[in-house]
Amino acid sequence: MVSGSLLAVVAGVLAVGGIAKLAGPEATVPMLRALGLPATAMVARALGTVEVLVGGAALLFGGRALAGTVAVAFGAFTVAVVRLRAGGEAVSCGCFGRSSAPPTLVHVGVDAAAMVIAVVAVVIDPPGLVDLRTSSPAAGVPLIGLTALAIWLVVAVLTVLPEALVAARRVPAAEAARTARALRTFTVELPLS
Repeated sequence: MVSGSLLAVVAGVLAVGGIAKLAGPEATVPMLRALGLPATAMVARALGTVEVLVGGAALLFGGRALAGTVAVAFGAFTVAVVRLRAGGEAVSCGCFGRSSAPPTLVHVGVDAAAMVIAVVAVVIDPPGLVDLRTSSPAAGVPLIGLTALAIWLVVAVLTVLPEALVAARRVPAAEAARTARALRTFTVELPLS
């Protein structure tokens, strides 16, 4: 059950990325260009469509073939993010449309971990949410809710955390220390009546 749930989360992240590319393909075009790939909104939408279909099918139905396809996708994403980082261009990863973030080592790690989870799923042959739901308590509602929460958290790690890390690098350490000291010494005096 755990392996199926993990594959569902990874597949769900893939599907969310695809949906974001369909909604905002223009954010993926610079990433495609930086990688030397055909860079048009139509190509970004086609990539998004494949991600939605593969991710959605793996999320719902599981299985070795779909897990293998998810593993290949995240393997390609890992290589793409490494290449973007090495290229030195200031371009977002393009993974989540308008919500994409700069490619960081966190992104590389999450993509590589997702690939490993999918490879393990190829070996284990886990069920998808459709089958897991029927064997779970309360008709799988808690499982579906927890899976959705986990997908949201992974997407946040890939979109919000990189932006926060980049912003943190922009703030000089001395300024951050002054701000922290000021916050520690700040007191509010309340009138006692």
